[in-house]
Amino acid sequence: MGLLSDPEYGSVKWVRVLKKVHSPLCFIFYVCAIGWFFMLAHREFNNETYFSENALLPGLVTNEFDAEYSANKFYKEFLQELEDKYEDSDEMPVPWLVGKMSQLDLEVYTHNFTLNYPLGHGQVYKGTNVYGILRAPRTSSLEALVVTAPFRSLSSHQKGTAAGIGLMLAFAQFARPQKYWAKDIIFLITEHEQLGMQAWLEAYHGLRRQSDTFYTSLSSFWQPGGELFKHLKVLEKISDQTKCLDPGTLKGRSGSIQAAINLEFHTPKFKYIEVKVEGLNGQLPNLDLVNLVHKLCIKSNLHHSYKNSYSWIRTRNKMDEWMNNVWTMLGMVGSQIAGVPNGNHGLFHRFNIEALTLEGRDASDPGQPPRIHSLHQASFHRLGITLESILRSLNNLLERFHQSYFFYMLAATNRFISIGQYMPSLCLLCGAMLIRALSLWVTLQKDDEKDEAIGDTKVAEKDKLGNNVNDKAEGDDEKIARETDAKELTKEETQEITQDIDKDKSESVMRGTEDKVANITKDKYIGKEQTENNLEEKEELKNSRVNGFSIANVGGNYLLVHLMGYTVMNLPPLFTYIGAIHFSLASEVSVFYGMLSSSAIFILLSPKCLRTPSELTRDEVTVVNILMLIELSTACLAIGVHNFPLGVCLAALYTPLALIVGVVEDKKQGRLILFVKRVVCLLLQPLLILMILMILYSRVLFPEEGIFLMASRGKDAAMQAIMFSIVDSMIYGNWLFNIVCTVILPTWILSWQILWNRVQV
Repeated sequence: MGLLSDPEYGSVKWVRVLKKVHSPLCFIFYVCAIGWFFMLAHREFNNETYFSENALLPGLVTNEFDAEYSANKFYKEFLQELEDKYEDSDEMPVPWLVGKMSQLDLEVYTHNFTLNYPLGHGQVYKGTNVYGILRAPRTSSLEALVVTAPFRSLSSHQKGTAAGIGLMLAFAQFARPQKYWAKDIIFLITEHEQLGMQAWLEAYHGLRRQSDTFYTSLSSFWQPGGELFKHLKVLEKISDQTKCLDPGTLKGRSGSIQAAINLEFHTPKFKYIEVKVEGLNGQLPNLDLVNLVHKLCIKSNLHHSYKNSYSWIRTRNKMDEWMNNVWTMLGMVGSQIAGVPNGNHGLFHRFNIEALTLEGRDASDPGQPPRIHSLHQASFHRLGITLESILRSLNNLLERFHQSYFFYMLAATNRFISIGQYMPSLCLLCGAMLIRALSLWVTLQKDDEKDEAIGDTKVAEKDKLGNNVNDKAEGDDEKIARETDAKELTKEETQEITQDIDKDKSESVMRGTEDKVANITKDKYIGKEQTENNLEEKEELKNSRVNGFSIANVGGNYLLVHLMGYTVMNLPPLFTYIGAIHFSLASEVSVFYGMLSSSAIFILLSPKCLRTPSELTRDEVTVVNILMLIELSTACLAIGVHNFPLGVCLAALYTPLALIVGVVEDKKQGRLILFVKRVVCLLLQPLLILMILMILYSRVLFPEEGIFLMASRGKDAAMQAIMFSIVDSMIYGNWLFNIVCTVILPTWILSWQILWNRVQV
């Protein structure tokens, strides 16, 4: 930035060009970014999937699975057990599972865990996981593969997983006598869905109850026992988050886990398989594992899909193919934004374990895929063959997945987009904000240019005035000489005049010399005094400019705004405590209205935080605007590197706001334009934008409902979304709530302050 504003480097012309074209250039960047993203759906701009890890050898596997009868038998026995003893209960039939695994000669263990619900005022949930280990005959338990399935009771609102558990037991029976296993196979059944999986993974990797979670590491300011809150028992009680999940201990374990396959099948008969890959905070498994599953599904003649991409649909219409790819990409973006895993596999990724989920789908499931009724039904036989092929290919691995891609987007089951192809869209969005920040920076040099121009003008006027005075003096001398020559004098008069002239001349010479010396001394003194006065004026101008820009004001406000966001991130336990004790409200209601109240306070009071007793200067507001643009663009880039959909959506949503926000000058800003900017900024407040999106989503799902019912449903959905994001951040380490509170909310407050503070021109 300094080079762009330094005339010695000959870059002033570029600064002038930047000032003129930055607005259309930012608009072009934004449009090109959106266009680039949708252009990636075309076949010419994405790639066909391929294997980077040759050790998988998926084409050399000979299928031997013949346990379809056993799978159906286990499935029926499991359903019968649930109907007889657990029909009115959500408990998992642990004795039955332990007995069946023991009959298969597996090393069977149970794992108990406890959840102290962080916002439930003493609510405690207990669960039990059951797992059996098939020891590999060719190695000494150094590496392992995991086959897992969640347990869902008969009363669950989700589809059951009894068929997946039956297939798992049948495959364990089939794999037990095989001698080619080079890795242990762990067959795991978890209770309470992802909670049981999180507890098992933490216990498997030695994470104890006292270990800090991601949330508590960020909010150590509120940790119990801290110096600031050691006397506040209420805050110490509600902020005790280190004991949220007690993973317990495992009595038996295997080696390092290489990969995991999660099964979610509610019936032996299904139409196709949905492959789920999205994990916690948008993490994805290695692309080789995804390619392996899709390739082996094709080899086993098993129909499969991913989002809106269906393997049994092949079209030559390029427009239809492009539209299908666009919807597939948008579906992937929607799954990754929230950072919530769409299956138990998503929790493996944080431990550097590649995993995905296979889910059975029917014609009655949401979405209505094309030609679904013409597909033949799949059975345990084909599914077992596919599972065997996947595990035997993984058994061939010589090392962890490290080749291929960990950052990618899927446009179809056989097409992908690498990080080098999709990142330019995010870079263009952030580049628009950085160009805007750069243009604001060079405008700060405007005052210096004006001062230099004024100084040059004054010097020129002074020189001109001095030349005029000298010319006038010379003209008077010539006039006197001409008048003297024109007179006719006598000889005596001439002599007398000559004598008088000589006498006067000597006296005038003396007086002239004295006057000349005095004038020279006076001129030197006046020049020195003027020089000193000019230096003092410049110093005063410099001091006034420094005093006009208060670093303490800008820096203090910037710190205060981020402390506001950090405080909001830590307030949910307090909201829950107040709502339960004083108003008898549920946790989600207390947190929602607490967040709503906090947002209202920020909207009303945050503009006053930037004001000072002295007059707010234009430079101060400009620097605040520059800091906001740099922080938002940098944060979106950093988020997008790890979770591209979240980063690009935040950038696409808040880049227009960042570009329209600017210094509000008195008597220069139109009231209508300023009102529109403030309304747009208010609608993009994080809590309000969430409510608006939930209302629109409820409108899509229930178009027949009225406006008020739709608004009520959207409010309830926003309430649950906030609660889930907070709980996920406390238990699993989801970043979404923390990012919104510590990055998005502070930058929005800065934008709101800029629009509500006028400066004098």
